[in-house]
Amino acid sequence: MLRDKIKKYNVTATLSFLLSLTLIVMFVSLSVRKSFGFLEEFYGQSVDHLLESYSLPMRTVCEDYSLWDELYNFVLKPSEEFAKTNLSVSYHQLFKVDFVAVIRDNEFVFFESNDSRVKELLVEKVHTSELKKTTHFFEWPDWSSFPIEIVSYPICKSTDLERTNPIGWLVMGNVYDVQDLTNLENLTGTRITFSSVGGKEPKQRFGELAYKKPIRNSKEEIIGYIHSMIEFKTFRHLVNSMIILVFLLTVFVIVFLTFVTSYLSSYLIKPFANIVYAIENNTTDTLEQYTVRDDEIGQLAQAVKHYLIQKEQINVYLKELESKNLSLRKLNEEVRRLLEKDPLTGLLTRFVFNSQIERLYVSSKADRVPLSAIAIDADNFKKINDTYGHQKGDEVLQKIGKIIIENTRMSDFPIRMGGEEILILLPQANIEAAYNIAERIRKKIEEAFASEPFKVTVSLGVTQLKGEDTVESFLKRADDALYISKSNGKNRTTMLL
Repeated sequence: MLRDKIKKYNVTATLSFLLSLTLIVMFVSLSVRKSFGFLEEFYGQSVDHLLESYSLPMRTVCEDYSLWDELYNFVLKPSEEFAKTNLSVSYHQLFKVDFVAVIRDNEFVFFESNDSRVKELLVEKVHTSELKKTTHFFEWPDWSSFPIEIVSYPICKSTDLERTNPIGWLVMGNVYDVQDLTNLENLTGTRITFSSVGGKEPKQRFGELAYKKPIRNSKEEIIGYIHSMIEFKTFRHLVNSMIILVFLLTVFVIVFLTFVTSYLSSYLIKPFANIVYAIENNTTDTLEQYTVRDDEIGQLAQAVKHYLIQKEQINVYLKELESKNLSLRKLNEEVRRLLEKDPLTGLLTRFVFNSQIERLYVSSKADRVPLSAIAIDADNFKKINDTYGHQKGDEVLQKIGKIIIENTRMSDFPIRMGGEEILILLPQANIEAAYNIAERIRKKIEEAFASEPFKVTVSLGVTQLKGEDTVESFLKRADDALYISKSNGKNRTTMLL
């Protein structure tokens, strides 16, 4: 039977392909494991050693100076000449020192830096005694784009090698900048970047080796990383080898399948082509020669012939169904329009509020963009209804809705929550911008009804989403602000944050 012949050829082709694929996987896995395992370990150790060596001159000079008797005497009896000659930043610039401090009894005996903000950082460390707990650490203040490296040693006599009787502390440091970044790249021959904890880390490019060295503060907490990346050419060569191997395998499979296809053409391909032609052109002319066969092709030809006869009948039903579906879609669109837009005021409906509030809340939190809300209520609206009738009340609401639409942005969501209660959601607008919009609406409404025999004003409450807010607390604060406006005499706008 034809099925047995096809099954035999398919099994042979499948086994050949799986065997070739297994060899490729084994080859690539072995190469990658050996290359990456060795090179990543060696690369990390080398880069770490070079990064440590960058600050070694500063650490060495700080350690040596702290055991210098002249410095010990300076602490006891400060001398401006000694400080200028031996402690100035320019004197130690060769050792990558950006600031120098001598501290005794939590007071600065000497301090010099190119940035006055460094002293504020050191004052904090002095008061918390953190400088006496470590000799080498980093800090990353908010005002700096790069970390600050700090070295601290107790000042002792040259004979006190154990540093048991310190008289003070010598602090040196380097405020990293773009020049330091360039120096590190030249030293390591790699691409160097810094990232703080929780900050955006550099993206590792294809074919690169990466090493991440943590930097710690005086509390031994990781505050950031030094990232080093370098192109791994061996990996590219490995990928090229794999591509070549896959290409050769593909050629083999194509040649093999071409042979199989040619062999099976007279049994399978040509009959199938004629059957497909019959299906595509809705004709049974090319099927008759195969309906007399006693194999699967004959069964298929008979089934297709039966299908083509029934297809014409099905097409009639499909056209009727398509017409009904079109009518249903139009009806659904009309229902959705009625659900989303209030027919009286032209404002959005509570249906839109329910479908959008959670999305706007999550988006504001995730993207860290402001989201504000304006709660609006018409003042003494019940009195207008009772005095002039509901038709006049509807006209007032209609006019208020038009004014709100004209004075809000396309991206805002002016929603009629019910009756004369209106809520405006303002994405990407802080509380000041929302307040300005609210005041403009309030004044426009007051002006629009100035010629009426009755007075129409609105009270408004404005708030902005805070980090700890839930949807409920956010909306409640807008209502509270509205209530304050009502309590303070109405026709006013209250901000509440």
